[in-house]
Amino acid sequence: MSRPPRKIVVTGPFGAGKTTFAATVTAGLAGGTLVTTETGVSDATAALKGSTTVAMDHTTVTVPAAPGAAWTEARVNLFGTPGQQRFAFVWELLAQNMDGYLVLVDASRPAGVTEAAGIVATFQRIAPAAPRLVAVSRWADPAGTRGRLAQLLGTSPSALVPCDPRDLAQCTAVLRVLLDGVHVLEDRRAGTTTTDGVPA
Repeated sequence: MSRPPRKIVVTGPFGAGKTTFAATVTAGLAGGTLVTTETGVSDATAALKGSTTVAMDHTTVTVPAAPGAAWTEARVNLFGTPGQQRFAFVWELLAQNMDGYLVLVDASRPAGVTEAAGIVATFQRIAPAAPRLVAVSRWADPAGTRGRLAQLLGTSPSALVPCDPRDLAQCTAVLRVLLDGVHVLEDRRAGTTTTDGVPA
């Protein structure tokens, strides 16, 4: 029996690469068409980026599993949130019934890291049990700064993964890790456990 599509939310601060991430996987994986709701920026953030998402990005893709995974492929409905705090009410709407979420962070922007920490805290409140990864771009020293960055973001070091949202292989790898967590949680809720990918 095939599993239903997974709902994955991609969130993060303004300019972190959410729309780019959605565009990359749409172009590189089998699926549908990217729908965006970008508009021009009229406040001080225009110095960083000329447009922003005001409602959501959406795409549907099929993510192939990595070799040895307990699942073969997953159909994913991916929703990208606005990054600006004034659209926070949309975060709650898009988070409803999600299976997991990604928080995108640009490590080269201290202000973006601070904003991301607030987003991590908000989504932790909205969906404390949902699997989560923090995908970090422009991360110059992952080995040396992992602990400090995790502390700043209010998450565990193991939740941090490097990801350039322009790179299909990295985006796919991040989705696979998140989907691993989604499938493990689903099996646990169904009352099954797995050992080496085989139902116990």
